[in-house]
Formats: sequence, structure tokens, C-alpha cells
Amino acid sequence: TMAYDPADGILHVRVTGMLEPAEVDAMRDEGIGHIRRDGCGRCLLDLAAIEGSHLSVLDLYSRPGRYAELGVPHSFRMAVVVPEKFREALGFYETVCHNNGYAVTQFGDRDSALAWLRNGG
Repeated sequence: TMAYDPADGILHVRVTGMLEPAEVDAMRDEGIGHIRRDGCGRCLLDLAAIEGSHLSVLDLYSRPGRYAELGVPHSFRMAVVVPEKFREALGFYETVCHNNGYAVTQFGDRDSALAWLRNGG
């Protein structure tokens, strides 16, 4: 599910089940629509309920490089809530995002992620 909250300026995204490359691309494109239309500069990506991922290392590596091409400003910040068993794999994604100039940080719980977004990251 995806919903933009204009009161706090945060795009809230919750994912369940398996992370599939095509679904991740569709979510990214929908999120970029919110960035452009609503001026959204922050996102809470809640992956706490995912069961697994079909994203390869190459998928994780290549996605952040596309963000600038798709018009995502480098001021955009994303907090990702990640289950413990997926923290290492998504830590790689976090590092690649940082290397591409994007502030993406993973958290073990939703409250910490929201606090980071609301306090300027």
C-alpha cells in the first residue's frame, strides 16, 4: 500500500509478501509520481512484513543509479523498516544509495524510522 500524508509530508509505503523486481519498479514509479505531484521529500518504506525477496544483488545495485535519471532529487530521504533477517542484503542497497548521493537508512522498527524522517535525518 502507498499513501502520501500531506500533514507530515511523508510518503508511507507498506510492503508484504515477496519483493518482486517488477512490483518494486511499479512502486518506485508510483512513488516518483508523488514526489513530482505532491513535492514529497520523505518516504517511510515499511518492509517489516516481507517474507522474502527475488531481487538479485544486481537489482539492488542498479536501482539507486536510476533514481537521478528518473528525477528523484538528492534531497529525498527514505527510512526503510527492515526485518532482522533481511538487514544484511538491504544494508548493501543502503550503501549503494549513499554512494549515489541518496539518504537512505534502515531501521528495525517503524517509530525509529519515523523519528529519523521527522527530525531531518
